[in-house]
Amino acid sequence: MSISFGSARLLRYVVASAARFSEVAVIDVGERELALKSMDPSKTALLILTVPRESAVAYDAGRGGQLVVNLEDLGKVFRSAERDDAVTLSWTQSSLSIAFERRGYSRVFTLPLSTSVEEIPEIEIDYPNTYVVPPTLLYDGITGIESAGDVLRVEGDGDELRLSVESELGEAEVVLSKERGGIEESDVGEPGFRVSYSIEFVSNVKPLIRIAERAVMKVGSELPLYLELSSYGSSMKYYVAPRAE
Repeated sequence: MSISFGSARLLRYVVASAARFSEVAVIDVGERELALKSMDPSKTALLILTVPRESAVAYDAGRGGQLVVNLEDLGKVFRSAERDDAVTLSWTQSSLSIAFERRGYSRVFTLPLSTSVEEIPEIEIDYPNTYVVPPTLLYDGITGIESAGDVLRVEGDGDELRLSVESELGEAEVVLSKERGGIEESDVGEPGFRVSYSIEFVSNVKPLIRIAERAVMKVGSELPLYLELSSYGSSMKYYVAPRAE
């Protein structure tokens, strides 16, 4: 049983991002897709990567199943991946092998699998506000203000989305607007909303935002932040629980 991808880049960034807030990842292998899920111990953040069968070079899931792997160890393996490496994941009941291949030679790493993990819940939320924003602008916006404080405040209306961080030293704010191309599409049913999150957990997925081809942000008062990122024919969903004002 094995699954091959033409590039290791997406998995490398996903594993690196997940390892910043969680110790383990659960990989669900199904007939039609592979899903990697990781949640931090405090249940503040949840990352889900979904890779459809069609995005793989080769896909032999066998009977499918669930693999639980240590993210620190997996991260060390993927940090050795080169930019042009293809990657193949193969597994048994007790181990996961990761093979990188380029220019006629391959490197294979084998990791033990864990036997159990806390169940990761399904999340279904009807969000009142949706923004489609250019990933590069969202990346630059978060990068520009993340060092100014610990709490990210998100607010907006149909024409603007405002991200700000405040501390004793002052306030830093980024405004994404339809007029200037910072918002490609918006569907806002709750104009004037305001909600706060830990900037640390938002910054965790900056590498994924950077390589995304499309970024969708869903948000609402007292609701988790939801980012949906598309890249390499796959989707990444990231949730961050709100902070009490």
